Formats: sequence, structure tokens, C-alpha cells
Amino acid sequence: MCFPKGFLWGGDISANQCEGGWDEGGKSPNMTDYHTGGTVNSPRMATYIMPDGTYGKTPAMIENCNLPEGAKLAINPDEFYPNHKATDFYHHYKEDIAMFAELGFKAFNMTLSWARIFPKGIKEGINPEGVEFYHNVFKECLKYGIEPLVHLYKYDMPAFYIEELGGWKNRFLIEEFVEFGKASIDEFQEVTYWSTFNEINAAQFSILDSNNQEEVQRQYQALHNQLVASAKVVKYLHDNYPDKKIGCIQAGIFTH
Repeated sequence: MCFPKGFLWGGDISANQCEGGWDEGGKSPNMTDYHTGGTVNSPRMATYIMPDGTYGKTPAMIENCNLPEGAKLAINPDEFYPNHKATDFYHHYKEDIAMFAELGFKAFNMTLSWARIFPKGIKEGINPEGVEFYHNVFKECLKYGIEPLVHLYKYDMPAFYIEELGGWKNRFLIEEFVEFGKASIDEFQEVTYWSTFNEINAAQFSILDSNNQEEVQRQYQALHNQLVASAKVVKYLHDNYPDKKIGCIQAGIFTH
């Protein structure tokens, strides 16, 4: 048995789980940069600081944070934050991609960190160091004949969007994401295959599990805004780059 011609066999990483370099190269923190380490018996927590200088924790949520009044997301020097270094792809991407090539990979599914490209949103502009980093990653992939498949979003929203604007429940983020998508597609001409959101349908599982109608409404609003943002970026690519491909990754859930 063999794969058909053109089959893209490869592997997958996400920026917030692998890159590290959380405060290097002009990157701003994303939400998971404030998440502590966790175990089976001790879940990950988001850390914050109160006006009096005391630290606290709240359950870690990828796209939300329930902070006490007056609290700000903060790094507690006594805590361990696995995302800060992760597998250190930021500093070792050349060695990592060379090993992917040894495995026979023909595709590399990866994410652009929104916080590395637009650290403070479109108003503050593009971070050239972040752009250069991803150009170098793509160059290394193509050197080995590995096709990059690039996600625009995989749970790594810049933290200030959540802390100051409430995250995806705020419609303001639609145009912020669309501009991030347009700028990335225009800049990285070496990329043919794009995806807007990773597992965009995953929100339905937290909706189905919730008995809090107010929370359900917030989740639906956030999902609506993501779907609108995704559609606008898809349309932009089809209108301007008809030879490129774009889609949206779905989560597959299997039950017994």
C-alpha cells in the first residue's frame, strides 16, 4: 500500500505549544503564556496580580479569564510556565525541520503566532522580527521539499485582547483578525496552503456541557464572530490568490 501522488504526509505543531521564546523577538504574551504547569490531579491555572501586589490563580481558559476586580494577568516568579520555553522551536527550528525531513515529511502543519506578528493589534503595526522568523521557517521547510500548511489561529490570541476587550465575544476582534489574516497572506507568498481556525467547531462541546445560559450565549457570540472572521479571510484569499488554497480545520470527536 502506498500514498497517492500528491498526498501530503507530515506532522503538526502549534506556536503556543512548541515555539517558546514567549517574550523574545518583539512578541507579546498570549493567554497561555500566563498558564502554569498542570498534572492529572492538578489542572493548569492562569496567574494574576492584585493591586496590593499579591498573586492569585484562576482556572486556565484558552480564550477567557475570570479575574477578580482590579486583577491583572501576571507572571508569578514562583510558578512554572511550560509555554515559555516549550520545545524551543523558536531557537531550534532548523534542527527540528531537518529531523522532519529525515522522517520523510512532505508537509508541515504549523501556526503563525498572532502575538508574534501583531503584538499589540493592527493599530501598532506588524512586528518585523516575527515576520522574519516565519520567513526563515518557511525557507527551511522548502529547502527539504516540505510544504508548509499554515494556521492563522490555534488558541494563541494576544493576551491584551482578552484582558482589555473580552476576547472573541467582542465583535471588534473580527476586523482585527481579518487584517492579521490579510497581512499574513500578502506577506508570506511562499505559503500555498492556509487554514483560518484550528478546530473552530470545538466551542460546541463547552456549549453542550454548560447549564449556564449566560455562558452559553457568550460562547455562541464568540463562535459567531470567529465564523464571520474566518469567512472574510477565506473570501479575501479566493478573490486575490486563486491559485492558493484555504480552509478551516474541524475537530473530530468520537464516542463509544
